[in-house]
Amino acid sequence: MTQATILCFEDALATSIIGISDLLGYCGVTWNYINREALSPRFEVMLASRDSAPVQCVNGIRLDTHQSLSNWTPTEIVIVPTIGGNISKCLENNPDIIDYLIRAHEHGSLVASNCTGAFFLAEAGLLDGKEATTHWGFTQQFTDRYPLVDLKPEKLLTRSGNILCSAGGHACFDMGLYLIERYHGREQAIQSSKSFVLDMGRQRQLTYSPLETAKHHRDDLVRNVQCLLEENYQERLSLSEVANTTGLSERTLLRRFKRATGDSPSAYLQLVRLEKARQLLELSDLSVAEIVLAVGYEDVSSFTKLFKRKTGLNPGQYRDRYGARFRVDYE
Repeated sequence: MTQATILCFEDALATSIIGISDLLGYCGVTWNYINREALSPRFEVMLASRDSAPVQCVNGIRLDTHQSLSNWTPTEIVIVPTIGGNISKCLENNPDIIDYLIRAHEHGSLVASNCTGAFFLAEAGLLDGKEATTHWGFTQQFTDRYPLVDLKPEKLLTRSGNILCSAGGHACFDMGLYLIERYHGREQAIQSSKSFVLDMGRQRQLTYSPLETAKHHRDDLVRNVQCLLEENYQERLSLSEVANTTGLSERTLLRRFKRATGDSPSAYLQLVRLEKARQLLELSDLSVAEIVLAVGYEDVSSFTKLFKRKTGLNPGQYRDRYGARFRVDYE
């Protein structure tokens, strides 16, 4: 039986503790019970906290734990759940979690994090020079704090040796299915996914994140250009036309825009158009062809390829997942 320890702390996200605990703990149980086969549990899951004390999750739920962080017991897997509260404060208040992770990594345990739990791994120095992921909404905060980490915010799971990171929220279930397959084979992972009605094989979180149109920089001129592109996204704006509005040369604008945003103005305009298309797919009844025209494109085929490259789904698949298939009756 594979042993796994989940490190619990105040203001953690309850789902990322309870969800993966259930998924691992019932591997070889739920499927077998449904199919009237002998129960064969594959994982033993233990919750550890400071002094074995109950922890209050960010939603107010209190969880009892099995062991103390100070009584370190080596297990094959060590999991850090999502930080649901203030990240900096949580890291500061839980040095014992960081010490535990360092010790577990030195012992050879597989160390895994879900969502913002990756901040603990990075704080422990375990992610320097390695690929990692976290929730898409915390990309800027993470990269600002840990510039040595090779963050891949588009990925749902990353693995570097014996370090595993999963992306936001319920990606803990994707991590759990990965662990089941790694330790007990693909058949067990498939059975668990069917028992818990979970999708297997998800690889990217681009489908869930707003396209990267945030204005994290401090360049007011570039921010004005971004607003111009957002207000005129349907138009065929040339770089020279945009540059004329700023008083800069095309070359200077291009260099300054890229320094502030990481993209060229044309790439940024493309992101804006894709974001508008996503909104129309979610909220309107327009056909894909009509949406393509509405956001400033003409060729449906090339737009479809671009949309899939950026979101992981083609427009029809995206609408199937997020479109209003059932209208809410408010009366």
